Amino acid sequence: MLKNRPNLLIKGNNLIALHTLKEYFRHAPQQDKVKLIYIDPPYNTGNDSFNYNDRFNHSTWLTFMKNRLEIARELLRDDGVIFVQCDDNEQAYLKVLMDEIFGRENFVNCVAVKMSETSGVKMAHIDKKLPKLKEYILLFKKQNITLRPQKINKISNIDDFKEYAKYYSNIILNPTESIEKWEICSIKKFLEQNNMNLTDDEILNFKLENADRVIYRTNNKTFDKYNFDTKTREIISPQGKKYIWWEGKQMLFLSDYIEEYIGDLWSDISTINLNKEGCVDFKNAKKPEQLLYRILDMTTNENDLVLDFFAGSGTTLAVAHKMKRRYIGIEQMDYIESITKERLKKVIEGEQGGISKAVSWSGGGSLIYCELANLNAKFIDMIENSSDENELNQIYEKLIKFAFIDYRVDIQNDLKDLEFTALEFIEKKRILKKCLDRNMDYIPYADMEDSDYKIDERTKKLNDIFYKGSSDE
Repeated sequence: MLKNRPNLLIKGNNLIALHTLKEYFRHAPQQDKVKLIYIDPPYNTGNDSFNYNDRFNHSTWLTFMKNRLEIARELLRDDGVIFVQCDDNEQAYLKVLMDEIFGRENFVNCVAVKMSETSGVKMAHIDKKLPKLKEYILLFKKQNITLRPQKINKISNIDDFKEYAKYYSNIILNPTESIEKWEICSIKKFLEQNNMNLTDDEILNFKLENADRVIYRTNNKTFDKYNFDTKTREIISPQGKKYIWWEGKQMLFLSDYIEEYIGDLWSDISTINLNKEGCVDFKNAKKPEQLLYRILDMTTNENDLVLDFFAGSGTTLAVAHKMKRRYIGIEQMDYIESITKERLKKVIEGEQGGISKAVSWSGGGSLIYCELANLNAKFIDMIENSSDENELNQIYEKLIKFAFIDYRVDIQNDLKDLEFTALEFIEKKRILKKCLDRNMDYIPYADMEDSDYKIDERTKKLNDIFYKGSSDE
């Protein structure tokens, strides 16, 4: 493994990069493998790169996902989890596909998450169909799973809260001690002992600030329902809620009133001004940092490894960095340099958007940016971006000398006895792309020493460390 297991941002085809990581993790101990995978792949709506003929669109997308999810599963720890975000277009089919790959018994949840604000819904849309406000996140485990309960604030009316909070009149003085050693005191007495002369509103704020130790002691009405020994001081109900008894009476915490556990409907995360998060512009696809915070917080701990192989604008990686998780991000689009990498540089510098203030983020850390070594993929990009005949003719000359030609392609047949230079510009592009062997888009590690590829010594050394597991660097 690379020394100190650094954060990695990789530019290149994610299927090939995943195969590379598969080799990287082949002999890694469980604790070094991936704890969480979150991906937000193309949704196959016709507005992305999967704009195929309708007959092939659906099956092509599923094959695309299947190839990547099968490798992803191998990268996970035994207690690892994967979250895949999607929408109505493929959700049902993706669920069946993931049942096949991960096992139906390892399905955990399908979360519905609000991804649009109702204030942005235009009435004109309603005539066509109900406006889209939500997306789905499919959650599967590898083998085992532990989810950390998540709470949200549920106070909507401060006047109602004032009326309710007056019944919470006791405070636990030393909640960090074992339950048997707790001391319970009335809030009124506590304030008097500490010479705190507070107004009613100040007392309310005091209760809010100490909600996790402000209690209301009730008669025991629910104890028998769980069939626990009457001497039990603390139990967790089948629904995951904590119950504590003191001297035969159940204690209700104020925090349980002002907060509630979330389920599989996440409607509380705002998407307002999302385009400004991370200090990078990434229209229509950026996910809220708060969404990724919730996912990471419920499934990972500090130093756990997070993987996103559709990194996009880098939200997953930015949140992982701020939460002191390790991460690997993969993205093949050119914006990885101008958007994803730049966003992470801003995070390292102490950027204060998103969840930064909530986690007291002030900057620090590092990452390694690397690219898969292009071969035919470089020529594909050159062909796509060429704008005139002279440029394309020059690419043709280089392609003949250096590229790998697909043995299945009959260039002469495609030329139809015409000289290449006589063809229409668009047709030239089509033929040049067709003749390239897509299995050689990137330079194989085994061919790295080939002098024709001009791989520098520093890159060779990095690859040796990566694949051979040396920790000297």
